[in-house]
Amino acid sequence: MKYFFTNLIIAACAITMWSCNHNSNNSQAQIPIDDEPIVKEAGKIIEFPLSSSQIKIFATETVKRQIGSINFSAPATVVGRVHKSDDPANGNIILFYTTDLTNVYSTYLQNQTLKKTAKINFDRVNDLFKHGATTGKELNDASSELLNIQTSLAGNEATLRESGLSPENLNTSQIGTIWLICDLPESELNLIKKGQRQNLTFPSFPNETFSANVDIIADVMDAQTRKIRIRLSMLDKSDKIRPGMFAEVSFESTHKGIMVSAQSVISANARYYVFVKKSANTFERREVKPSTENDGLIEIANGLNEGEEIVSSNVYLLKGIDLGI
Repeated sequence: MKYFFTNLIIAACAITMWSCNHNSNNSQAQIPIDDEPIVKEAGKIIEFPLSSSQIKIFATETVKRQIGSINFSAPATVVGRVHKSDDPANGNIILFYTTDLTNVYSTYLQNQTLKKTAKINFDRVNDLFKHGATTGKELNDASSELLNIQTSLAGNEATLRESGLSPENLNTSQIGTIWLICDLPESELNLIKKGQRQNLTFPSFPNETFSANVDIIADVMDAQTRKIRIRLSMLDKSDKIRPGMFAEVSFESTHKGIMVSAQSVISANARYYVFVKKSANTFERREVKPSTENDGLIEIANGLNEGEEIVSSNVYLLKGIDLGI
């Protein structure tokens, strides 16, 4: 009996060991083993083995141009208003939202008058010099006076333009004209054109909607904020709007461009990328320049061509492989 139980225990152990080995072998056979992808060119190229099952999880979309309505809003400030002067000989009066701007514009008008006088004086002295009726010193003095006034006038004009104002049409604008200044990110610049009419609201009149025209787009972009200044104008016949008031401008534009789904674009180190499918098993990391985003779509201003295929799902996994995570 003793030998019988001993043999029985040995047989049970043998069966258990065989069963464990058999299950372990079956388990390993059921799990496919994929080779790791090869990363080339400092992460720019990711190549999977052709037999890899991982490729199937990276769905793609074809890059194409689409027409869409782009909507965004931005704050604006009323910087000036045209009033009627009590003395018609003085022209219209312009009230600005800061005394500095008022002083610059007043100096600009003064220098315009001084320039005319200095030009007349220079022409007179120059004519006398040609006929030997005056000295070279008097000609130099007249020339220097004219040049100094022109330099000061150019500085006034530059300051006004940097503030979003156009000096040549300020004093010729209709009474009741309102000017608003709005700073837009450079990514929105391609959507804005002169002459566009946009809606806006004022906190002071929450139940009313006004409209204004885009009439100036600044020639210089702020290097610090990466924003560009635009000027809008509107006519306020009811005399409601005052310089210094704030407004919210609603921009809407129908635009056609290369649009991709937002989930296909990734960011790293303040740069934006997509993964372009180059072949059945190869993906290329491509830097792109996004423009605007709306309704889950991002417009790509540069970096993609129409007809290319980009990864639109599980992009973060490719990003992880690219970064060695």
